[in-house]
Amino acid sequence: MKIDGKIEKIAFGTDGWRGIIARDFTFENVKIAAQAVVIYLKKGLSNKNFLSHRVMIGYDGRFLSNRFALATAEVLAGNGIKVVVSNHPIPGPALSFSVVNEKAKLGIMITASHNPYEYNGFKIKTESGAPADRNTTNQIEKYLYKCKPRTGREIEYKDLLSPYIKKVSSLVDMELLGNAEFSIVFDPMFGSGRDLLPEILKDSKCKVISIHSSSDPLFGGLRPEPIRKNLNELAGEVIRRKADTGIATDGDADRVGVIDETGRYLTPHQVFPLLISYLVEVKKKKGKVVQTISMGYLGERIANFYGLPFQEVPVGFKYVSEVMLKEDVLIGGEESGGYGYSGYIPERDGILSALILLEMIARKGRRLSWILTDLQRRFGRSCYERMDIRIPQNSGMKSLELKEKITGSIVKKAPGKIAGMKIRELRTYDGVKFILGSENITGGEAWLLLRPSGTEPLIRIYAEADSLKRVKELLKEGRQMLSNYL
Repeated sequence: MKIDGKIEKIAFGTDGWRGIIARDFTFENVKIAAQAVVIYLKKGLSNKNFLSHRVMIGYDGRFLSNRFALATAEVLAGNGIKVVVSNHPIPGPALSFSVVNEKAKLGIMITASHNPYEYNGFKIKTESGAPADRNTTNQIEKYLYKCKPRTGREIEYKDLLSPYIKKVSSLVDMELLGNAEFSIVFDPMFGSGRDLLPEILKDSKCKVISIHSSSDPLFGGLRPEPIRKNLNELAGEVIRRKADTGIATDGDADRVGVIDETGRYLTPHQVFPLLISYLVEVKKKKGKVVQTISMGYLGERIANFYGLPFQEVPVGFKYVSEVMLKEDVLIGGEESGGYGYSGYIPERDGILSALILLEMIARKGRRLSWILTDLQRRFGRSCYERMDIRIPQNSGMKSLELKEKITGSIVKKAPGKIAGMKIRELRTYDGVKFILGSENITGGEAWLLLRPSGTEPLIRIYAEADSLKRVKELLKEGRQMLSNYL
């Protein structure tokens, strides 16, 4: 990112290193990052083990992603590492699965996920398929700019998509889906998941209508993030075609957006509880429920109701993955629409989430709108919105500096009430989250979170309550709190 005319150095944030193509995300910098990965691997392995391990590389359909992947592979190969590159664009979860499936030491995914088209990114996956944790990326950052990248040409290309499709298909009831005569509108948002849902369901009785399914590095002028404001066309197509549901995936298909048969967008704060309740009530599964701090109260209520362990972690699926690697986690979720499951890789997967949701609808034999209404009748209503505020480029402040300033100042001046609701609890381990009102399934609970983004020059304001009116009030007050710091 360019701030005050300066190009930022390579730095790994919430989910990898991202930058604007041809400014800071350049071939030179990609090779520097790749060389740092090489040093990291050499430091952690003996010379014999180092040469015997492989690294898997995937890429999405963004501008020059295939070339950036090749540049990365050439550096690894030049240092004697066996490297396998996907022979075509793939979703992020396919790369994660290939690391596990191929017993590789590491994975590198060239993608900026949901970011605008001018961005690209460099994500690292560990041998478990999980996103690299902060300790790993800190070590890699230490080795940046330490030596000139070496390059080589001994690179293997492989189909990494077919084994992934086979795997996700094995995790759902394909016989049930095969006989479900659903009409589904699928919006891959011009991303690398564009052919997957039609391919997986091609032998079923489901009719899949795809929009925004061509290869387009500019994403049709859209932002490839499956949130409400970006899914108006999908919602319109669901209504026009009288479809059963609409499914969207982001740029690298690790997140999912959902539209019900009425054209209504379901927030992640509704989708995640639907997934939890289905896995527990119908599939009879158990385990811990883990969600990021920007998720809401329904997941915790359902977990408590069924006696399941529950944990909240900072924003970033890597924090969810850390718990999944150590404990028996049933499901993990984040506010951006990323969900991960037990018995699979410790990583989010938009395609698998879509298939589980379709299985849920088929199994229950009800419309999606009815299933959500029933859930909220039992566990309470959820209305949620997020507001993004761009940080002025002349602020000169990075995300961490802003987070520290906002957290310290707001906690110090915290009011007794927000939008007329008493502050019940204050959480400050990732931004500032106000837990408001009473802890009651029938209503009266709300929350407000103020948090700088870890991937973009934005401050995000999140709010959830049992009415849209109250959500709007919370967002307004959150904006007023931040006005003193921008």
